[in-house]
Amino acid sequence: MPAFGIHRISHVGLRVSDLEKARLFYVDILGFVEVEKNGDELYLKGVEEGQHHSLVLRKGSEPGLSYIAFRVNSPEDLDRARDYYRSMGLPVSRFSEKGVSDAIAVEDPYGFPLVFYYDMEYTGDLGLKYSQYRGAPPVRLAHVNISLPVRDLDEALRYYIKDLGFILTEYFLGEDGSKHAAWVTSYYKHDSHDVALGKTIGKDPGPGFHHVAYIVPEMRDMVRIADILASLGMWDSIERGPGRHGATRAFYFYIRDPDGIRIELYTGDYVILDPDKWKPIEWRFDQARYRSDFWGRPIPDRWKEIKPVESIVRGGMKPLEGYTSMMPTIRW
Repeated sequence: MPAFGIHRISHVGLRVSDLEKARLFYVDILGFVEVEKNGDELYLKGVEEGQHHSLVLRKGSEPGLSYIAFRVNSPEDLDRARDYYRSMGLPVSRFSEKGVSDAIAVEDPYGFPLVFYYDMEYTGDLGLKYSQYRGAPPVRLAHVNISLPVRDLDEALRYYIKDLGFILTEYFLGEDGSKHAAWVTSYYKHDSHDVALGKTIGKDPGPGFHHVAYIVPEMRDMVRIADILASLGMWDSIERGPGRHGATRAFYFYIRDPDGIRIELYTGDYVILDPDKWKPIEWRFDQARYRSDFWGRPIPDRWKEIKPVESIVRGGMKPLEGYTSMMPTIRW
């Protein structure tokens, strides 16, 4: 029985160094819907998202992940979430932003800043207003990919599955036979995943942020963004793909924003029709090459980099020096 009910992943907050440059990239190039600007915060969303926002760009001195937000099933579940994290002796504080007046912010057992809320202002989506579509455009938030400071990923999976109520959809075994990556989804959303989990490695590993992903309508929209970026001379923003993942079966295209934050454009993964009957898919180490890219193309070294995450206790970003994501353990 989960400690409280999570409805789905809702939105993500990112720290960016220059809000105007970020707006040009996310709104004018990629095609995010600009909802409103509030001081040093810019609220964005995809074209099919009715909620107030799914992406918050917050000006900061060091770029990285500010928080990951989840909607819970009920107001009572928000209370349960508060009690759960307090019972673990973890920091919990009140949180509010545009569109959300009652929420909590926590630093979870693995050092990640999480926000939980029940109700967000509903502003409607663009729907059939195709004349207003730009860029790809992003349709809706798909998932986040994070690296946890653990040696044993099964420990973290117990937290995500038993306590938070996620479903394990797929996992990847490293050369030592232990889980090095896993994908989990919520019961409401139940597509391939809300959260992808990896392990950080190094002398003193800490929490890291790899990417945030948004659904786009078709693979050709990824090609369109590649062409737009190239025509603007922004070749360094094109990192990996387009291609197809073996895990999740989805098409992908990884790009970097002006601060080097990684965004994945994503489409074509599966939906789990009967979550109670799903059997997690296992990927062995000898399948690593086509697990990550079904067409067998190698992973660029740059794609192995991760960004820092914000501390809700001390403020600012947690140091990244001394560790990286689990991806370097894969050899071709």
